[in-house]
Amino acid sequence: MNIIVNGARAGSKATGCALCGATWGDHHEEILGEDLFFCCDICAAEFRNMIEKALQNTPINKIDELRINGNYRDGRHVVIKNEKNSLGFYVKFGPGAVIEEFRMEK
Repeated sequence: MNIIVNGARAGSKATGCALCGATWGDHHEEILGEDLFFCCDICAAEFRNMIEKALQNTPINKIDELRINGNYRDGRHVVIKNEKNSLGFYVKFGPGAVIEEFRMEK
């Protein structure tokens, strides 16, 4: 999975957190069969919740590319792509990695 956060490659210790792009911390989780780096357990939980919510009721079951633009305060605009489909959405989290707002975008 190719992950781009605010224009920069992410998802490994060298490239940064798969959700926010930070390079501090040392939290790893397997998500959709890939070992991803996160700066903290909160970012990992938010990422997992975001992916689960986005993939509900869609034909997408494999992600080739994930583009995330935004931050915790303003929310994130996300595009998920695979070889056949593309899905865009906006997500904003509250305390405890709970999704406060989620809406589909074109």
